Amino acid sequence: MAVIVVCYKMEGQIGNTIRSLLPPYQKKVRKREYDIILVDNGSPRPLPEEIWKQGSNVRYLFIPPGEASPNPGVAINRAVRMSQGEHLGIMIDGARMVTPGVLHWGRRLLDIEPGGMVEVLGWHLGPKFQSESILEGYTQEVEKEMLLRSQWWENGYRLFEICAPSEQTRKGFASRAQESNCFFIPRKIFDKIGGYNEGYKEPGGGLVNLDFYERAVGAASQVFTLLGEGTFHQVHGGAATSLTTAQLAEALARWSGESQQIRGAELSKVDYRKFIVAGHLPPECRRWMNPESSSHRQTTPRMPVE
Repeated sequence: MAVIVVCYKMEGQIGNTIRSLLPPYQKKVRKREYDIILVDNGSPRPLPEEIWKQGSNVRYLFIPPGEASPNPGVAINRAVRMSQGEHLGIMIDGARMVTPGVLHWGRRLLDIEPGGMVEVLGWHLGPKFQSESILEGYTQEVEKEMLLRSQWWENGYRLFEICAPSEQTRKGFASRAQESNCFFIPRKIFDKIGGYNEGYKEPGGGLVNLDFYERAVGAASQVFTLLGEGTFHQVHGGAATSLTTAQLAEALARWSGESQQIRGAELSKVDYRKFIVAGHLPPECRRWMNPESSSHRQTTPRMPVE
């Protein structure tokens, strides 16, 4: 299996992400069973080696600013061509840490359903959706201290205790979204649908991930929503999470216009009849089974955000 991770100007976050993808944090997997290809797409300078070279199975591809496309899908396609293995894990946003069973369950479910797809739902670190919490003083420094207090590397499921819902998880594991920022898919499906659409040119790719997700779900025989696991977005000044509500609305209108021009039609609704929730239920994430509690702010007294 190959796990593709894309980053851009994330020196303060990507080390956490890579650490969360490696044993011993990742359970029931061994380094020799998968490769991680970290694609640095257009950062001003390469990452220091000590940040990314945490495992013998990590490969780093630096695409300099003059060569990089603003569309991270181009970088993903390039990394897939470099990779080996019949299964692919795709993370279009390298700022997202993952829980300890993501790789094991992703691979296990694809073994059960070779023509299927496995999506991992996403949360935001901090007390609120990050576009809101940033306006109220939530910063990278606050987040760093919160992560240190949580000692997440000892038990990654503690991340469920210091997070807030995103658009993907406002109803917890019962949510349905139009994209996933971490998913597993057979290489044959990736190739069949032509990978990511390289026609998107907006910074961050606009709706390129939604475009791919719609086509991948359509080609998959079954889609599993991974229960008990998640991704957790770190603050880093991203293309969407750094925008105010008004700015995000303007950006979405622009991104939708670009997508419709490229596709010749609007994005269509995903066929949710294909979806099955599968996995396990660590105690730390049980509250996310309750749609009522998933809309509340973070209330964990052990690790307050100051």
